[in-house]
Amino acid sequence: MKKVTLVKLFAVSTVFLLMLASCNKDIPKQAEDSSDEVVSPVSNEGKIIANQYIVIMKDAAVAPAISYATAPFTDREAKSQFMKEKSVIVINQLNDFLISHEINTNKVLAYYTAAMSGFAITLTDAEYEKLSKSNKIASLEYDREASVPDFKVESVDNSGARAQTTPCGITRAGGAANAGTARWIWIVDTGIDLDHPDLNVQTSYSASFVGGTADDCHGHGTHVAGTAAARNNSIGVIGVAAGAPVVAVRIFGCSGGSSTSTILSGLNHVASNDLAGDVVNMSLGGYYGNNCSTGSSYRSILTSLSNAGTRTAVAAGNDASNANYYQPACVNATNVVTIASMTCSRSWSSFSNYGVAPCDFIATGSSVYSTYLNGGYATLSGTSMATPHVAGIMQVRNGLPNSSGSVNYSGTNYPIAVR
Repeated sequence: MKKVTLVKLFAVSTVFLLMLASCNKDIPKQAEDSSDEVVSPVSNEGKIIANQYIVIMKDAAVAPAISYATAPFTDREAKSQFMKEKSVIVINQLNDFLISHEINTNKVLAYYTAAMSGFAITLTDAEYEKLSKSNKIASLEYDREASVPDFKVESVDNSGARAQTTPCGITRAGGAANAGTARWIWIVDTGIDLDHPDLNVQTSYSASFVGGTADDCHGHGTHVAGTAAARNNSIGVIGVAAGAPVVAVRIFGCSGGSSTSTILSGLNHVASNDLAGDVVNMSLGGYYGNNCSTGSSYRSILTSLSNAGTRTAVAAGNDASNANYYQPACVNATNVVTIASMTCSRSWSSFSNYGVAPCDFIATGSSVYSTYLNGGYATLSGTSMATPHVAGIMQVRNGLPNSSGSVNYSGTNYPIAVR
């Protein structure tokens, strides 16, 4: 009788342990919250927003939504629904974390749930001290002002439909190719002119994180989208990945102002809805300072996107300075490429940031003709204009760019990106 009882007890215990293990697959085990070290911002340079912080959690403490997936997604709608459901779990865990530190969740400005778990938040000095002592936090950084990089508008044409031309930058990138529609290009920018006749905008996944709609009221994002993917339709211009779906992720207002935390919200949207092979264009940036490549708030999510097979093209910046001090240009990852600017005649653009690394390629950014507001077209200059050439190349190739030739600047060769 005793032997039978022991056997039964063993069987019940085994089932109980298996049930626990099963539950742990669904909800990752959380780390204990105690620390001997203080987590502090890596840099205090740049345009810091007072009392505003970006906090990224360790995966072992609060795992992001994508960690609940058992296999890569091949269906976009299925992924979007899955990520919405799991993001609720992540937000609840983040709120529990804040409540355990006696911090009101109303202070949260944005949650990051998709490829990294964290939040942007306003904190008093006392609240900051509490969070900085938690070993559940991977990084704690100052939020910073961000703006559309300085660029030059050389001309605007709102005269209506005109015969299609192939801009010089497209030719220098190896010419246009008719793109498939399975791989999307996410334009993280000022929005896109949603009904521009020369663009294939995926409006159902477009979103604004600065209020209003994803429609462009600035012009920068529409111009970027055209260089990457303007249609091959006999009017206006043609993009490198002609006709590829472009998605407007609006993270800048009409004046071109924003913040790092807002841009991260846009990237969180991308990570919730992208598929392997998609491309992200980030023609933006701001000064960060020393240790940018290890301290930048963009590093975690861009690395996660890279590991999942989504490629990102990033502008080097227009300050004629070392790109190592500017985020997200400073971020290095397998599928993240930073783009410097050249002229159509393959000489260095005087405004372009420099440095190898982080700059991986160079493309035409001076006097680039592309789509613009109100169905029009414009000629603009900036590394913002160079970057979408490479975004289009990566969409067409479903891989990183080839190179053909180089541009030398201050003794360093920058490979010219081609498809």
